[in-house]
Amino acid sequence: MRKNQILSTKWTTYLRYITILFCVSLVGLGLHALDDALVTREPDWYNIGVGEFLFDLALIYLIVPPIGLWLARRGHVIGLAILLAYAFEAFYGAGVNHVRHLMGDFRGSQLLPRVFNALEINYTPYLTGHGFLSVVMNMAGLGVTPPHTHTLASTLVVFFNIGLNLALMFYIVLAAREWWQSKNLPQVSEPAGG
Repeated sequence: MRKNQILSTKWTTYLRYITILFCVSLVGLGLHALDDALVTREPDWYNIGVGEFLFDLALIYLIVPPIGLWLARRGHVIGLAILLAYAFEAFYGAGVNHVRHLMGDFRGSQLLPRVFNALEINYTPYLTGHGFLSVVMNMAGLGVTPPHTHTLASTLVVFFNIGLNLALMFYIVLAAREWWQSKNLPQVSEPAGG
């Protein structure tokens, strides 16, 4: 068996795991979104309705990340980059951030507000009442979440999602490494008549 065929087999194996983990992650993220919408009433924080909130999340998670998977399955490394960004957001935003809330820390990201303040950009008027823009900005950690509680079931889903998305990121990195190594291999030509 040639080295190129071994790499191709590894690439296919990694993509199989990535596909399964990504699909399960989307289900877990959907459960988390329903909890945010119906239990913690997150749409009220942005002055939008539940339907609009869920629609905005669907736009974010059900269009770009599946395109990333589609691209990755066709051998495009940009697809892996999109999936890595998705997995990190699912790991941090709907995972680690949820755990921070359980510990009583309701702040958002500490980095983005500093950047915007250094650039003298006043983003705070857009954190509520601007539909999709408000959802995206708050998901990016620009807002401060009001104190709230989560159900035990939601918390269990979050811990499952944290582990799942860590595994997803691991396989994406392995696939990216495999892609990189396959690009640096000398091409093996087929023998004549074989």
